[in-house]
Amino acid sequence: MTDRVPTGIPGLDEALSGGFPRGRTLLLSGTCGTGKTTFGIQYLYNGAIKHNEPGVLITLEQNREEMKKDMLSLGMDLKKLEDDNKLIIIDTSLSRVGIRDFINTPTSAPTGSFSLLPGEFNMDNIVALAIQSAEKIDAKRIVIDSLPALDYLIKDAHDIRRTLITMAYELKNKNLTTLLLTEGHDEETISTHGVEEYIADGVIILKANEALDTRTIKIRKMRITKHTLKPITFEFGPNGIQIKQGKGI
Repeated sequence: MTDRVPTGIPGLDEALSGGFPRGRTLLLSGTCGTGKTTFGIQYLYNGAIKHNEPGVLITLEQNREEMKKDMLSLGMDLKKLEDDNKLIIIDTSLSRVGIRDFINTPTSAPTGSFSLLPGEFNMDNIVALAIQSAEKIDAKRIVIDSLPALDYLIKDAHDIRRTLITMAYELKNKNLTTLLLTEGHDEETISTHGVEEYIADGVIILKANEALDTRTIKIRKMRITKHTLKPITFEFGPNGIQIKQGKGI
């Protein structure tokens, strides 16, 4: 029987035979405002709180402190997870703008959440630090938010593809269940770089229909998992994303 990792989204595990297959790389795609970051944080937060599975968050776009405030409004206290050694956040978002006064340099294996200096940004380095962080707190889950930021940080398209393939291999080799967040250019495009959906073991697509005022999750691909291809309706509640029961499951 395949070991499963609960998704952290109430109602979704039933559609995935119990959750994500453990040790695999999953791709979460959606256009702006569909709830990708909330989904990813819920995966980490509920994993730590409900299943005693610490996690590592690599944020390539949003500032760490802003993210904490946003998630606290949904009842997810990321600072408490950090204090309890249940979460490490690797913040590379400031490296793009070079605000050196507000960040510090990890000179050895990380002891908690940290930010990187501009000259330290290298995705191979980030992955190595993520693995060190995971080993330190015995993390089982990793979220990378989000892959389109690589366009600003890695100029060569070939290097981006190499980075994605290497990253997926390294994290799977450590049996980490990884959620990669990405964004398509439009409703029909799954990913920014066109390779993410092929290296991932599973693909989940979030969509928002403004005309019908509905949001849906579609499980496009999930290896070793029987699942529906029908859209599953979800909503934002006081604790984040939750599936509308009876809507697509």
